[in-house]
Amino acid sequence: MHADYPETPENGLGPILAYLTVCIVWGSTFLAIRIGVETIPPWTMIGLRCLLAGAGLTGYALYQGARLPGARALGSAALTGTLLFAGSQAMLAWGELRLPSGQAAVLGCTVSLFTPLISWLVGASARPNPIASIGLVVGFAGVALLARPDAHLGDQAACLVVLLSAVFWSVGAAIARRVKPAGSALLGSGLQLLFGGIASLALAGARGEWMHLDPAAISARSVFAMLYLVVMGSLVAFACFGWLVQIWRPERLSTYAFINPIVALGVGAVLAGEAVGAREALATILILGAVAFVMLGNRVGQKNRVCV
Repeated sequence: MHADYPETPENGLGPILAYLTVCIVWGSTFLAIRIGVETIPPWTMIGLRCLLAGAGLTGYALYQGARLPGARALGSAALTGTLLFAGSQAMLAWGELRLPSGQAAVLGCTVSLFTPLISWLVGASARPNPIASIGLVVGFAGVALLARPDAHLGDQAACLVVLLSAVFWSVGAAIARRVKPAGSALLGSGLQLLFGGIASLALAGARGEWMHLDPAAISARSVFAMLYLVVMGSLVAFACFGWLVQIWRPERLSTYAFINPIVALGVGAVLAGEAVGAREALATILILGAVAFVMLGNRVGQKNRVCV
C-alpha cells in the first residue's frame, strides 16, 4: 500500500508559494545560464556556481548535525555530481551559447523522456508500458521538429549537445537511485554540487577555458546571472522543492516539469527578445504532451505493481 503523507495543509498559502517558486525560478534559470555564458565560459561558470551552492548546502547540513557518509555514498555523490553538473548542466550551458534559452528549455525537458528508458536499461525501473511508450514516440517527434534539418550546422550541434545533457542527467539520476545516498538529503545534494563543481572546473582547465579567460572582460550581468543561479536556482528553489517532496504526492509535484519550459519561453521572449514561432509552439506542445503520457504511464504502472 502507499505510504501515508504527513498531515500538512498542502493547499495552504505556503506550499502554493513554494510550488510557484519552483516553477518560475527553475524556468527562469535557462535565461540566466544564457546570460552567464556570455562572458564566462560554460564549464567555468557551472563549476563556480556548483562550488558556491555546494559549500552553502553542505555547510548548513553539517551545522544542522548531519554526518559525512561512508565511502560508497561519497563515491556515488562524486559520480552523480560529475554526471549531473560537469556533464549535464555544463553541456546545457555550452548549448546555450548558440540556442535561445526557451528552445534549450524545451529540449532539456526531454530528460523526462530519457529517464524511464535509461532507468529501465540500467535495471533501476521496469520497462516502459504502452502508454509511456506512446509518449516517448510523440516526444521525440517534437524534438525532431524543433531541431529541424535545415537549421544552421552549429545550431544542430547545440541541439544535439542539449539532448545529450538530458541523457547525462538521466544516467546520473538512475545511478543515484541504485546507490544509498547520504543520510541527509540536504548533505547529499551539497556533496553532489561540490564534486560536480570540482569536476567542472577540472574540465574547464582541460578545455583551455582558463587560458582564454579575461577577468576584466566578464560583464556585471554575467556575474549577476551566476549569483542568481547560486542563490535562487540552487538554494531557494531547491529548498522549496525539498519541502514539497515531503508534503505533496509525486504526481502533483512533478507537474512543475510542464511549467518550466513555458516559463523559459516567456521569460526569453520578454526579457531577451527571443522569437517564439509556430514551429517552436507546436514542438513545445508535442514534447510537453509526451511528458504527460510518460508520467501517466509511470503512474499507471506503479498502481499495477502495488500489492494490497
